[in-house]
Amino acid sequence: MNRSSSGILFVLCISVGVSMTGLGIVWPLVPVYAVELGAGGFLVGIIIAGFNVSKTIFSPFSGWLSDRWGRKNFIVTGLAAYGVISVFYLFPSRAETLVLIRFFHGMASVLVVPIAMALTADIAPPLRLGKYMGTLNMAIMLGLGIGPVLGGTIRDRFGMEAAFYTMGGLAFLTCIIAMFMIPPDQSRHTTEKKKEVQPMGEVIRHPVMMGIFLMRFFAASGQGAVYTFIPILAVEMGISSSRVGVLLGANIFLIAFLQRASGSLADRMNPKHLVIWGTFASGLTVLGMPFVDGFAYILLLNVLMGVANGLALPGGLVMTGHLGKKLGMASVMSINDASWSLGMIVSPVLSGIILDLFGLAHVFVIGSLLILLGTCIAGFFFKSYRPSS
Repeated sequence: MNRSSSGILFVLCISVGVSMTGLGIVWPLVPVYAVELGAGGFLVGIIIAGFNVSKTIFSPFSGWLSDRWGRKNFIVTGLAAYGVISVFYLFPSRAETLVLIRFFHGMASVLVVPIAMALTADIAPPLRLGKYMGTLNMAIMLGLGIGPVLGGTIRDRFGMEAAFYTMGGLAFLTCIIAMFMIPPDQSRHTTEKKKEVQPMGEVIRHPVMMGIFLMRFFAASGQGAVYTFIPILAVEMGISSSRVGVLLGANIFLIAFLQRASGSLADRMNPKHLVIWGTFASGLTVLGMPFVDGFAYILLLNVLMGVANGLALPGGLVMTGHLGKKLGMASVMSINDASWSLGMIVSPVLSGIILDLFGLAHVFVIGSLLILLGTCIAGFFFKSYRPSS
């Protein structure tokens, strides 16, 4: 079991990590592409939001269906859809068409990452759930971190079309890897007792699931302000664009490299403490950002934010994994994914309104308060939580 599970984990990390690199390649290019097609600021926002709107709507349903019908076919279908949709990015003559393409891209996304996380939790040996989940999450974060750098380089040297072809090629490559290297669901169920799938309403109403959902939603609503508006804050501080890339890169890569170690730590203690204290610390770092001046100080806060989130994320995945063994693994992983997507829809809209009404500093202050509010809510719902043995 241990050897086969580690082999499946390796294949999942390669498949999901490479596909996330492809997704990350076009992540910063889509707004530029939309403007080239004639989009204004509002339409660009709608295009960006379309991806997360689709994830929020369809993610819970895909997870519930995966608990009934298996994992492999969903992952392979999602990766194949990534490849097909990549080609459609090349056809629009109007920016409005990108809204539909991004919407379908989000639908494909819910078939890949949440289901891969559910499969990882399925195969994790006893007392190694955190390490397995952290390893997969590290692959995801590294892919999303490498992708934008690679995408910018490809666009500068070979053009926008080459970036979309690269995304599609990576998606088809990982689809083939998953098709041949991930074992069929039936081969796993021969040694596992297949559990009855709980109704979606019961899954959502579970107190721990409700706490995870609300915490992730508020954390995304607050942290999204950092990822969206820190370039503007940096410009006001006189920080160059290249250094802005360093700020965001330090944050993302620290989260990635802490996943395995934090996951192992979550296996040895009650993971709710990592979630609560890590999220709380993240909120404090966001609060400090508008009150410092200079690259060194803002970099330090981004580093601290990366460390805090690097500690909190695996703990949340371990809690979700333990809950999934009772309620349906893909169901809870998909709800976890949908809560973050919903927060990332709210964040840019809310932050934009705050910017217009109160100024840039208040974007970070209110973002921090949202994160801290999510921490308090999580503490209430998690107060009686004990990890399953």
